[in-house]
Amino acid sequence: MSKPRIIFALYHIYDRTFDNVDWREFKRIGIFSTKKQCEDVIETMKDSVGFRDYPVTCFKIFEYEVGKTYWRDEF
Repeated sequence: MSKPRIIFALYHIYDRTFDNVDWREFKRIGIFSTKKQCEDVIETMKDSVGFRDYPVTCFKIFEYEVGKTYWRDEF
């Protein structure tokens, strides 16, 4: 049996408030084949305009198995 293919999604996620309305802001940075690629992109982007205004912990890496369903039966 072959090993499952894994991909890594890199997001920048932070909470915002405007006019007393709170929400979570999500920016998908990209999809990569290794976690190391994500980490390299974080190093490049963390000091860029906009991103540097938030802690580096706002960058989140999510690991996904290709071909796997991640949704529940209903919503």
